[in-house]
Amino acid sequence: MSAEEERFIESMGLFFERQGVPRIGGRILGLLLLADEPLALGEIARLLRVSPASVSTNIRQLQTSGTVEPASIPGDRRHYYVFNSVGWDHRLELAVSAMDALSRLCQDALASPGRGKRVKLRETVEFCAFYSEELSGAAERWRARFARKPGTQATRAPSPSARQRRSGTR
Repeated sequence: MSAEEERFIESMGLFFERQGVPRIGGRILGLLLLADEPLALGEIARLLRVSPASVSTNIRQLQTSGTVEPASIPGDRRHYYVFNSVGWDHRLELAVSAMDALSRLCQDALASPGRGKRVKLRETVEFCAFYSEELSGAAERWRARFARKPGTQATRAPSPSARQRRSGTR
């Protein structure tokens, strides 16, 4: 790996650490963004000079976020991983889901006796609705933009927007 690539990988680690992701998770993302081929868990550990256990733990978290996905090489039993371009879409979906869950919590609290006049709870529900709609619109615009790029291909069907989920339409 070149010094430039190492700097990029470390910068990704620091960036994601500031976002609440362990630094090694950000470094793994940085490495996978640069990789031309799927990388095995041991190879990732060797290139980043970290333990395979740390890579394994962080890979699972990155798979949950949708930014990393497993890959296989015919005839090879090792576990390989690649950056999942559709993962950015998944991150937007997770943010929408989080806003929907927060809104439900606040709505439940508002429904409790004596809490119906809580302005902060109503403002939070309103913020969640606003933010969820904005994120849903951003996700739709991203999917359309991503699909138009040469050499890219969305591998998942678009998920329903927050408005569609609430109304039950598709």
